[in-house]
Amino acid sequence: MTNRQPSKRSYRLILLTLLLTAQSGVAQKLGRSDAIYSGVPWFDQHGRAVSAHGANLVQEKGRYYLFGEAHTDTSNVFAGFNCYSSADLYNWTFERVALSAQRTGKLGLKRVGERAKVMKCPATGEYVMYMHVDTLGYKDQFVGYATAKTITGPYAFRGPLLFNGKPIRKWDMGTFQDRDSSGYVLIHGGEIYKLASDYKSVSEQINPSMTSGFESPALFRKGNLYYFLGSNLTSWERNDNYYYTATSLHGPWTARGLFAPAGTLTWNSQTTFVLPVTGSRDTTYLFMGDRWSYPKQASAATYVWQPLAVNGFSISLPSYQ
Repeated sequence: MTNRQPSKRSYRLILLTLLLTAQSGVAQKLGRSDAIYSGVPWFDQHGRAVSAHGANLVQEKGRYYLFGEAHTDTSNVFAGFNCYSSADLYNWTFERVALSAQRTGKLGLKRVGERAKVMKCPATGEYVMYMHVDTLGYKDQFVGYATAKTITGPYAFRGPLLFNGKPIRKWDMGTFQDRDSSGYVLIHGGEIYKLASDYKSVSEQINPSMTSGFESPALFRKGNLYYFLGSNLTSWERNDNYYYTATSLHGPWTARGLFAPAGTLTWNSQTTFVLPVTGSRDTTYLFMGDRWSYPKQASAATYVWQPLAVNGFSISLPSYQ
């Protein structure tokens, strides 16, 4: 999101989130959990709330690694990107702060770091983290990257990701890794950039901007069809997210409309990632969304993870589980 200024609606939505939590009648208890509970706080092995918004998941050696934004309740200043791991997507172990706030520079004091996304580069074996870097006033945005030898890090910030020698000066971003191991960076508006073989620069832009807004972009593939999800531009407020489909990342992309019932505001969440989970009989596509609660991002923001129904050109979250 951009132009993120608090409003009266922000505070009303915090109250709404608390009411929805109370009405659900469930909350993850400390200790072992037996399911994914959306819209309520999750806790790690230390009993601390899982803080990993704008996230993605990487599966490796039988574990899932969750990377996302650390937050406080006092400021939107970059507080680091956290890494958690899990064997079942229910119970989370805090691994470490994968990328810490810097003393100086573009991820230093009074800077913003958002939407951490990690992919393993098949050519080098390195892990590369991408993120939106900016000032607190959102006036110096670009896509940055960091690298690590191990999946949990620590990651070293390398600066802006370059395309034709220049930074990509956009804000909300995501990533996608295709079956041939090619890596892509997704940008709000629908832009898609193919990464070089070492994942440290961009080799080409393969899809231009195709719409206004379309923030928090996420992309997944089923068969020979690509699904491209994003949200409207409404600052920290929720909205009805929508999607496109195409048989090639180059397009043409066809607008398919909303994927959650109109007026549900995507079940009060914003898209961040879609994780394919391969089971014994089929593959489930797990929608990962954020419930932002600006300014109380540490204590009141939660997660909405729901199974997507995928049928041909149609994807949907028809009911809230």
